[in-house]
Formats: sequence, C-alpha cells, structure tokens
Amino acid sequence: MRGKNMRSKNAAILLYVLIVLGFCTTERKTTLSSEVQLTATHKEAEKWAEETLSSLSLEKKIGQMICEQMRGEYVAEDNPKFQYLLKLVKEHGVGSFVLYGGTPHDTARLLNRLQKASEIPLLISADFEGGPGQQIQGAIEFPANMALSAIGSEEIAYQLGKVGALEGRAIGIHITYSPVVDIQTRPENPVLSVRSFGRDLDLLGRMAGAYIRGYQENGMLATAKHYPGRGDVELIPGTEFTINKKPQEQVEAEDFLAFRKVIEAGVTYIMSEHIAIPSVTDGSDLPASVEKKLATFWLREKLGFQGVLTTDDMWYKKVTDRFGPVKACIMAVQAGHDAILKPASVVETIKGMVEAVKAGEISEERIDQSVRKILYWKARLNLHRNRFVDETRIASVVGVQDHLQLAQKIADLSITVLKNDGFFPIDSSRLNKIVNLSFQKKDKDTAPRIVTSKLEQAFSKIKSYHFRRDTSDKVYKEALKAATEVDIVMISVFNQRNVYRNNGPLPENVLKFLNKIFEIKPKSTVVMSYGNPYLVESLKKATAFIVGYGEGGFYGNQTIYADSLIKLLKGEISAKGKLPVKVSDDFLVGCGIVN
Repeated sequence: MRGKNMRSKNAAILLYVLIVLGFCTTERKTTLSSEVQLTATHKEAEKWAEETLSSLSLEKKIGQMICEQMRGEYVAEDNPKFQYLLKLVKEHGVGSFVLYGGTPHDTARLLNRLQKASEIPLLISADFEGGPGQQIQGAIEFPANMALSAIGSEEIAYQLGKVGALEGRAIGIHITYSPVVDIQTRPENPVLSVRSFGRDLDLLGRMAGAYIRGYQENGMLATAKHYPGRGDVELIPGTEFTINKKPQEQVEAEDFLAFRKVIEAGVTYIMSEHIAIPSVTDGSDLPASVEKKLATFWLREKLGFQGVLTTDDMWYKKVTDRFGPVKACIMAVQAGHDAILKPASVVETIKGMVEAVKAGEISEERIDQSVRKILYWKARLNLHRNRFVDETRIASVVGVQDHLQLAQKIADLSITVLKNDGFFPIDSSRLNKIVNLSFQKKDKDTAPRIVTSKLEQAFSKIKSYHFRRDTSDKVYKEALKAATEVDIVMISVFNQRNVYRNNGPLPENVLKFLNKIFEIKPKSTVVMSYGNPYLVESLKKATAFIVGYGEGGFYGNQTIYADSLIKLLKGEISAKGKLPVKVSDDFLVGCGIVN
C-alpha cells in the first residue's frame, strides 16, 4: 500500500509540474514559428501518445527507447556523420539524441534539419550540469551544484534552472541530464566533489527541488542522477565497476532518501549508474543498470518513481565486456529501464531487442509501457505540434546579460572563506605588490592562464608564476625569492579530486614549497582553491583560504570565481558562502567566515 500511495502522489506531482505552464490549443505546426508553446495538456498528450504508439512497428517502438549521441556543430548534408543520423531516424525510428558541443545557431539549425527528417518528433537531451554553456559555446555556464548549497537560496536555484531551460529550449534541447543528487559524506574520497549538493540531505532536497522546478516549469525536463547514489562509492578491486558498501539502513537513510526527495519534487527522469549495492539486493554485485531489485523494486515500488528511467552510457567497455554490448541493453530493459543511453551499436541493439521480444525474453507490453511514457512527454513538451525552434529568437535568449549576471551573482554569493587569520579586510595599498603562484594538476588546463589574465587586468603590478608537473627547480627558486619582496602572496590552486580514489591531495614537493611560503609570509598568504574545498586541510597554515565551487569542463564554471575573488580582495563584496560538506573536524558543514 505504501508503494501505491507514493505512486499516486508522484503521478499527481508530475502532472502538476507542467500543467501550470499552460495549455496548448493551436493546430500542429510543421514550420518554424516564433510562438513559444512549451506544453500541452495531460489529456492531449495521453491521446497522442496512444495513437502514435499504435501506429509503430516493434522495431520503431524500440527505436523510440534509444538515445544516441551526436555533435552539435555544423555538418554538411552529404557528411557520413549526418547521413548516419538520418539513417537512424528514417530507417530505425530512433527517437532521441544526446547532444555534445556546438554553437547556438549551428546546433539549432542542425536539430531543425533532423526534426524535419523524422516522422515522430525527436527528444533532444544534453548534460547541462554546469549550465547550457557546458555544451554550447556562447550559452551560459554556471558554477557547480555545491555553489547553490553554499548560498542556500531556493529562489536562486530556481532561477538557475529557469535560465537553463529558456536557453535550452531556444536552441532545441528538451531534457537536461541534471541535477546530480548524490549525497557526499566521505571527505577522503569525494567522488563527485563540487558536483554534489553536499552532505546535508535537507539542504540537498531543497536546492535540487528548486533546480528541478526551475527547469520543468519553464519547458525542459530534468533528470536526477546517478541512481542509486554515486557519492559514497568505491571501485570494486580489479574492475572499473563501483560498489556502495553501506548497510541497508544507511543506504535508505542517505542515498535513497536523496532520490525520494527529488521524486517528491516531481522530477521526470532518473538516470541510473553502473553501481552495485549488495546490502539492498540480497548480496548481488550487479549494477543498477541491469539489477531489477534496484531499478524496479526499490526505485518504483519503494521510492514511488513512475517517470522515465534511463541508463547511463551503455557503450562503456566495462559494461560491454561483462555483459555483452547488446545483452547489456536487453538486461537493462528487463530490469526496468525505459530508455537506453548510447548503446555500443544502435542498430544491433534494436535488432537484438526485437529478437528478445520475439523469443519471449521481454514482452511487447513491457516495450509499450516504456514507449508510451516517452511519447507522452514528447507531447507534454508540445513537440507533436511544433518540434522546431525559431532561429531568429536565439540571440535574444542565449547568453544574454541577465543570464551572465545571474551566473556572477551565484559565484559572488557562494565564494567561501574557510580561514581568515587577519588577512581580511585588506588595506588597499597592499594590493599594489602581489605575486600569484598558480598550481595546476592538468598540463593542458587553460583555466590558470585565464585566471591569471583576469588578475593582471585587476592588479597592474601583479607578477605570476605557473607550476605544472614538469616545472623546473629554477622557477620554484625564482618564485620563492619574488614572494619575499611583495605584500601579498596569492596562491591559485587548480587541483581536482581523483575520482573514486581520493580528494586530490597536492604533490609532496608542492606542499613542501608552499609551507616555505607560509613560513616566510605568515600574515600575507591567501589561497584560492578553484573547485576543491578539501585542500584546506593541507593548506591551513595559509593566512586565508578561499574556495569557489567550479571544476571547469563539464563540472561548473571555474574561472568566474576569479572575478569574485577580485571583488573580495578590493572590498566590493563580502564573503557569505557556507561549506556544504565536511572536510575535517576543523572544517565542518556550515563552516564559512563572513567578512
């Protein structure tokens, strides 16, 4: 009964989330239009989904469950890559694509071309974890989730989602594979780091819920990931698969509760991950991508989720080697998934699933159940009436000043001072003589140079030194000497966590060097960590330690925090952020010095 009641509650929430957007009463449009009709009614969507489903062959039904990857850049009509996409759409009925890269206009034009070629509207997804700019050059890029928790404002989290949805729909994207809702409790191995909302489940629920509403009330569907929880996992020895070793009681109270909160908030999609949890599956080491106890019993029956369950990438070598490229996808559907993301071979997967249905391994009714959901949401997004985007609107929506200002506001409000031993407030005269020591983990990382450029524009007399793994002793000696001759030593650190292994400790030679700096300048050193709060424990001898919540790349705007730092140093803003995770007993959840 408990599962049934939860299902009823969740269904009601799902209906409400998009019904509030308005009703569509216009006739189906087959040409571009400047009118923005984002949703249709539940009744209309249900009717269209049923009628469309009944018209599809078994192969075309299964095609609707497949989501293949594509690039968003311009491509010529006779380019083999574009011809491949056309073949999937026209011959195999593939119904969804996940998009990577591109510019707003090129991407929109390409998607319009594909939509025109498809009999049934295509559902286009993208990973907007760091905002649309994570994928689309020129679109807005936001700090990572942890920044929202550092602020603690549901209104700001909602506005982030709203802006992401407005830009996404303007380009032709309908689903974001975000937010990450994995709880993070292990400071020695923070698998997600700033991608996570943090440790506090109530705060996580409020921020994720507002983020989801922001997207879904403005025309895009959101996806909670990585079910059953990727925050506190470790690698299974000898494999690339991960395992959550918590006892069942802890899993339910932490990992599952995080997903229960976003289910109750009305999230439409959930993405599973290749994670095993033996304590809740009678000892099974099968990952959630193919484990029915996780995908159906716990998620559907216990947590009450009735939306669309998608796999994560199924082309991974670890998946295909263990289960087989086609068999893995069949197992995923048998386990309870509705959508298959990026199979190793789309055509072979469709063929194999058709054979599985004919052999009685999967019932056609089971296929219909998933396809009906996918078609329903296509119609709720009004794609059955207008699948195209108006390319003339893009420049007035994507990357506009209001959106850039929101991103900067999030950085300014979330920047967190974890230590201040008399460094702040700063006498402005001290800003005339600064040395910036920049340390980067990745040799090809461009963020350090971007940040240095911003610092040099703000402080004309600053001198910078960049350190990589191959930096010579000569540069270290020069930097040490320069540090003795200035009023402030700024230490910029770009050192991300090592996924599944540790929190990204600095190399011993770097720590040794920095400790020398701290000794010779005990009242004049400030560390700015770009995306890794866990470094404060090893660098707490610094006069001040500041953290921003962006790792760069797919994981949040990193360089935007240089602008916030400059404002902080000049006294134009005050630090207000609060740490959303536990780093150590000295730096707990909620730590943050307001200056």
